Amino acid sequence: MLTYALIAYVLATASLLYIMGFLADFSVPKSISDGTPTPVWTAIIIDAGLVGLFGLHHSITARASFKRWWTKIIAPPIERATYLYMTAIMTGAIVIFWRPIPVTIWQVQSELASGLIVTAYVGVWTMMSAATFHFGHFSFFGLTQAWQNFKNTPPKPSGMTARYLYALVRHPISLGWMTAPLIMPHLTVGHLVFAAATFVYIMLATPFEEADLIDDIGEPYVAYRNKVPTFVPFSKPRPTHTPKEEIMS
Repeated sequence: MLTYALIAYVLATASLLYIMGFLADFSVPKSISDGTPTPVWTAIIIDAGLVGLFGLHHSITARASFKRWWTKIIAPPIERATYLYMTAIMTGAIVIFWRPIPVTIWQVQSELASGLIVTAYVGVWTMMSAATFHFGHFSFFGLTQAWQNFKNTPPKPSGMTARYLYALVRHPISLGWMTAPLIMPHLTVGHLVFAAATFVYIMLATPFEEADLIDDIGEPYVAYRNKVPTFVPFSKPRPTHTPKEEIMS
């Protein structure tokens, strides 16, 4: 199980690095601007569908009800690692079947401006990676669970963090996924489709994710949700009431 989880960690890291290069059109065999030429509207439908399928896989496998069923088939110590294998497969599907839409929206000519944009792009990915350490990087990537099983130690209860990036927004990783495809010196319609499909998915999925967090953590998460905005730093979050408060009101 530990070896299985280690391979999953390597695959997950490689998938993220590939998507980073894929979007930036840099140092990968096939990037967002490569592939079979397809009529624009056909390409938009295919590409948006690929991102939607990736999101659907994530949403289904992240639900507590699915995990309760899934861990009857997959041993709990490698449940997260198995999810990473599936994510790597879905990432491969996006890369393989993606249809380029190389219609330019903007292209920055200044080397200085391009360098600043690339720096910002790398910064967003660095922020997303840093966010995983706030609540347990190795747990997020399935290694902690396999290691605890290997050492025959009981798993620690999951908690929540409201520090650092999570003190600014509740979903910094989702914010990174929405913004990264747009931070390009050469932005194409393909980037815009990727960003738009990702945005729609995150807007639809986040309420379900937060409902699970409220069920799992309870009042502490409700208080956190009422204090910290969803995606936009320093904005005012919409108050959330607990089921008991809603009945009383």
